[in-house]
Amino acid sequence: MLAMRKTILSIVPEAEEVVSYGMPAFKVDGNIVAGILHAKNHVGYYPFSGSIVKLFPQELKNYSTTKSAIHVPVDKPLSKTLLKKLIRARISECPIKTGQIDISKYSKLDQYWKSIGVAAPARRGLVDNKLFTLTDLRKWTRKDFMHIHAMGPKASQLIIKEMRRKKITFKG
Repeated sequence: MLAMRKTILSIVPEAEEVVSYGMPAFKVDGNIVAGILHAKNHVGYYPFSGSIVKLFPQELKNYSTTKSAIHVPVDKPLSKTLLKKLIRARISECPIKTGQIDISKYSKLDQYWKSIGVAAPARRGLVDNKLFTLTDLRKWTRKDFMHIHAMGPKASQLIIKEMRRKKITFKG
């Protein structure tokens, strides 16, 4: 499992490591693109999409699979090339890559968040909620803030630290 983690991070070094559905997972641009979970006799690889596994019937013919998982025997790891194909296929489904999200609309609106180092997915979540500066957060409870799409631990810690520095507090 640790070897697979290392390989995934070499393929998508910008990935944020998170926990999703109770398993270690990897988030890119606000989307989970892979997950891994140990089992007694294998490591489960989860592309977080029910349409990815079926795209690679030849490459996966020697592995046990379900619609949304590949059971990888400990002594027969997935090659880096195959992991790269699986991850790229998943990323290609994501809303930004498919044009469902036009990121150009954010470039003028997220400059404050960008200036303090907030990653793009969290910046988009903030802008989508009409939050353009720290003072806008005075109208929000901390709990609601933590539920903003793509507001992970890194972004929230960065923003909360900046709020403390500027003596800005959440509502309630």
